[in-house]
Amino acid sequence: TTTPQMLNTVLEEKMGRISEVLLGSVTPFQLMLGKLIGCLGVAGILGGLYLGCALGAAHYFNMADAVPLGLLVWFMLFLLLAIFFFGSIFIAIGAACNDLKDAQAAMMPVMLIVILPMLVWPVILKNPNGPLAVGLSLFPPATPMLMTLRLALQPGPPLWQSLLALALTTATTLVCVWAAGKVFRTGILMQGKSASFREMARWVLAK
Repeated sequence: TTTPQMLNTVLEEKMGRISEVLLGSVTPFQLMLGKLIGCLGVAGILGGLYLGCALGAAHYFNMADAVPLGLLVWFMLFLLLAIFFFGSIFIAIGAACNDLKDAQAAMMPVMLIVILPMLVWPVILKNPNGPLAVGLSLFPPATPMLMTLRLALQPGPPLWQSLLALALTTATTLVCVWAAGKVFRTGILMQGKSASFREMARWVLAK
């Protein structure tokens, strides 16, 4: 819920020419990374509150053993990667657009990627270690949500699948942050017409 707000924040700063002032003191990548870390802090506080309430309720009903510590560690790792992955995308879109209407249209494909993993929950719940469930949970955009769900279901996935999912998601996230940094560097100071996805791709591939 915190990452889509990054798009509005970046767009408002760009339209108000605030970014131009900030870029007088830091580099574009430093500015983008600072926003991602801030988003991580907010999400961490919210996640901590939700987890604290859930663990408190589990302890109250004598069900604390139902939430193993290992699951919480995996949840925090995948939460971190999801914030950097989707946050960087939304920041890049906000920097490449010049008005809210264009930004909302550009963010729709990304929102579909965020929502689609929720639609396959029944498949995961029915057969958490089936071929389809394994394949979907190893697909990086869906991994944070689906692999965490599989980890919560007994007997859980093999350790190698969890480690592979973590490695694939980490690599994808690093590439995404790098690409978003290139889009942010070019788009944040651009005025006039909003950039298309094809133009953003050219910015990423430009040396």
